[in-house]
Amino acid sequence: MKKILCALIILFFCESIVLSQTRVNVDVNNPDSAKDAALDYMIGGVFGAVTVEGKNYQQIGLRPEIKIFKLGIGLDISLLLDENGKVREEDWDQKEDYIDKIYYIRYGQKGDPFYFRFGGLDSTTLGYGAIINGYTNMLEYPTYKRQGIDIGFETSSFGVQAIVNDFKELQGRNKAVMGGGRIYLKPFSRLHIGASIAGDLNEYKGLRDSDDDGYPDEIDAYPNDSHYVTEIDYYRGKLNDANENTVIQELIAAGLISPIEKSDLVPYSDKRSRTGFWSGDVALLIIDGDFVKFNVYSQYAQSMNTGGWGYSAPGLRITFVDIIELYGDYRQQSDKFIFGYYNDTYDLERAKYVSDGSNNLYVVTKKDRLEEAERLKGYFGGLKINFFNIFTGKAEYQDMRWGKTEKEDKSLRGELVLNKDLLPMLSKAKAYYVQNNVEKLEWKTESTVIGAVVGIMFGENVSIDFNYRITYEDKNGDGKIKGDDEEITNISVSTSALF
Repeated sequence: MKKILCALIILFFCESIVLSQTRVNVDVNNPDSAKDAALDYMIGGVFGAVTVEGKNYQQIGLRPEIKIFKLGIGLDISLLLDENGKVREEDWDQKEDYIDKIYYIRYGQKGDPFYFRFGGLDSTTLGYGAIINGYTNMLEYPTYKRQGIDIGFETSSFGVQAIVNDFKELQGRNKAVMGGGRIYLKPFSRLHIGASIAGDLNEYKGLRDSDDDGYPDEIDAYPNDSHYVTEIDYYRGKLNDANENTVIQELIAAGLISPIEKSDLVPYSDKRSRTGFWSGDVALLIIDGDFVKFNVYSQYAQSMNTGGWGYSAPGLRITFVDIIELYGDYRQQSDKFIFGYYNDTYDLERAKYVSDGSNNLYVVTKKDRLEEAERLKGYFGGLKINFFNIFTGKAEYQDMRWGKTEKEDKSLRGELVLNKDLLPMLSKAKAYYVQNNVEKLEWKTESTVIGAVVGIMFGENVSIDFNYRITYEDKNGDGKIKGDDEEITNISVSTSALF
């Protein structure tokens, strides 16, 4: 009862703060756009049905976003009610659950003398992206909420940036995080010289283990109960008599329970798979005009695990006012190196179970792919555009080949965002496509993420928001994505009430 009361107080407090204000000046698509306002805010009410761990709930909550000068706070406060009207207490029974109510806390923007963002990280890059390139910890949000940080400061002579993916990974067994840092010097106003380091202290943290018993959820028959791992464990614990083995064997023979013993499974509580990289970069601003800016850059990076290396030279970046930005570079890598290792799909590739084709599961980490990477050379190019505030877009493409077996490595990313004022009933519209480090570009791969977010206004203050995301998993291990069972679709529909 106390937990429910606490939740209601938080909800009431957030709404009271917002409704008590008299100044409203917020772009719904971009809450950070009103940079000069002393106080801006937006509040969304989220209502609808959700499924958590196979059980249906009604969701009631608020998602307030408040800006006070350069400080911005976003919360995600929800109550999940079962069919009996009872609150799901698992969301409120540990102190970590209250941290999950923070969507983000930020101060300033990238490019300011000082900024930070705690909570959800949208897209984070170190330097020119040789090791951390566009990483986001929100790929599985809101199903799984990560609490990371991106922080940096800059002076006239140097700057520093640091990134951590998820502080919650420092809890429980086998504590570890992924993160990195960069320092850069400015010996002259137009010259930047930088050095970066990044690593993952344990890629196996990518395997979800809800009960922290060392056995990942995918192989744990009781993922929320640390007392049991297999069905045999459960019946041994419940029977607890001289005939338990006989009864269990009869249940197995009848096909009622799985014959898998706990000893047949591999625990990951004491296993580690570490990765690390370092890099250096240099950039020179050639033209710094009001309408055109042009700079050249070069970077070099090396794996601390394999010794594999990669470099980009020359790299070019040109910006025309705020309408078009073009960038690209020639790049080459040795064996056992991957450019932008920690990228926007890293949380899907970090560690995962795959099938050997005979229904036997084993774990593959991204480090395994690093060990298999071959010598390649090619190019990377990108385009950002703002078409007269009608829409903004971004496209990036990498094509590398050569190597001993003429293997190729390709990546493709694209994003399109429409201005919410383009259509009368539109509150938001965004579509994106990501595919990283594949030999052949195909519509469906394990590194593919396809998504769209659309909001439709009903009246002045009510928006129906549709969030659609597709990922893929090669469950039978045949190297191809086929069938509906290998397509993972996440669809959420919510009602946002804007006050």
